Amino acid sequence: MKPPVWYVNAAFRTLRAFVPALARPDDAFAATWLPACEFDLYRGMDRRDRDHACRVARRVLAVEPQVSAMVVRAALLHDVGKSAAPYRAWERIAVHLYRPWRPHGGAEVPAAGTLAAVWQWHQAHAARGASMILAAGGDPEVAALVRQHHDPDGPAGADLIRAVDAGT
Repeated sequence: MKPPVWYVNAAFRTLRAFVPALARPDDAFAATWLPACEFDLYRGMDRRDRDHACRVARRVLAVEPQVSAMVVRAALLHDVGKSAAPYRAWERIAVHLYRPWRPHGGAEVPAAGTLAAVWQWHQAHAARGASMILAAGGDPEVAALVRQHHDPDGPAGADLIRAVDAGT
């Protein structure tokens, strides 16, 4: 019996987390979709995140060939908020395994370097990425899709990115 595709994808993402040289981002593909200000943000992403972003964007196009360019651009930038600080291999793995009993919010700030702090940083990457896109002069529609790509009540384009992202 073959394992589900997401197991295979998760295994390869885990391997690339520890061996970044295995990531093969298709920067030429991204350049055909992104205007200069958004491409600059894309290029600032870790090669592992660029590789993942290209995989997500290509899968979005495979699932929905007539999808708008804005959705493809958002797929390419959906994790740009992670580029605001180094994201170590153990953190890349931990945020997919760790689920806090209660969200950390309000005045409570988890201690730096803890799993809770890494989780909180990860949870904020969509909003941070949207802000980065707007600050760079990117399209507000792309920024909105990036901001909502984890929101279960987000618009259709963000829904598509979230669904593909979960299995890629």
